[in-house]
Amino acid sequence: MTKSIHPFQKFAENMLHKDSRYLPEILALMINKDQGQLLVSLPGTPQEMSEKLNRPISDIEQDLKDMFRKGLAFKKVKNDSVYWRAPAHLVQFHDASLTWPEATQEFYTAWHLYMEEEWPKLAPLLTQLLPRPVTRVIPVGKSIDTGKVKVLSPENVREIIDLSSKLAVTNCTCRLSMRQCDAPLEVCLQVNRGAEYTIERGSGREISKSEAYDIIEKAENSGLVHVTMNKADVGTFICNCCGCCCQSFTLLISDGLALCDPSRFIPQIDTEVCTACEACVERCWFNAIQIKDGHASVLEDKCLGCGQCAVGCPESAIQLVEKRSPDFIPE
Repeated sequence: MTKSIHPFQKFAENMLHKDSRYLPEILALMINKDQGQLLVSLPGTPQEMSEKLNRPISDIEQDLKDMFRKGLAFKKVKNDSVYWRAPAHLVQFHDASLTWPEATQEFYTAWHLYMEEEWPKLAPLLTQLLPRPVTRVIPVGKSIDTGKVKVLSPENVREIIDLSSKLAVTNCTCRLSMRQCDAPLEVCLQVNRGAEYTIERGSGREISKSEAYDIIEKAENSGLVHVTMNKADVGTFICNCCGCCCQSFTLLISDGLALCDPSRFIPQIDTEVCTACEACVERCWFNAIQIKDGHASVLEDKCLGCGQCAVGCPESAIQLVEKRSPDFIPE
């Protein structure tokens, strides 16, 4: 007889991490076994889940509502029916569940342990499965001479905000769990569909465009890096990431994993103006700037083109220039 798999372990397997110790522990802090069975039985409508699991539809609907708030169930209305699905992959599970409003410190700690001990084992597999990273760096607008370079809409955070129909803000999921720095926490912008989801869940709050600009300014001044979806449209989020907590940046820095694409730009240093003060070295999360021959120089293979070096230069000796063509950004 085949031994049945506990639904929490089955979910870990669905997240491509069947041997995980911590993913089942994380689920156990969120839901009960019946909800776990519902989770691994999705997708479907409440009626379909009721019939499949032989449970009253009212109980199914209540569980789905609870799991929606916890970031474990996602819904879509189609032909007047509500279809539900589980997280599509580990990153979605991470980002959705960590903004669960009632999350406990024990829950955050379990995620912290997972990200420290098990995520580094899964991340290389994900980079092999994906043709391109799902996220991309957006440069700080003030770091580019827009009179010389054309900046596209999907690489301009303020234009993304301008073009949005709805905005919300959540806490940074990575800093919530990793706690490696004191950078601002409530800086993860949700755009359009992302904002609608956030507001309905109660995992963040709706904000105006004016407040969104203020959040972007605060993030830039704090040395955080803008990151968005790696495609040529407005997308659903603008994260503001540090190099010590971010699930992508930490392994990109330590192991060189291609978990986030660079921007199309790279710093150009005016060696006549540079005083080798090392302000740019200190601001660079990616160890992409060094002092050599009496001035700063860029290690292009490490640079993500975020522009933090340029905005932090007291001599205005750095400016981003175009390195990659517009078709670098996937359609």
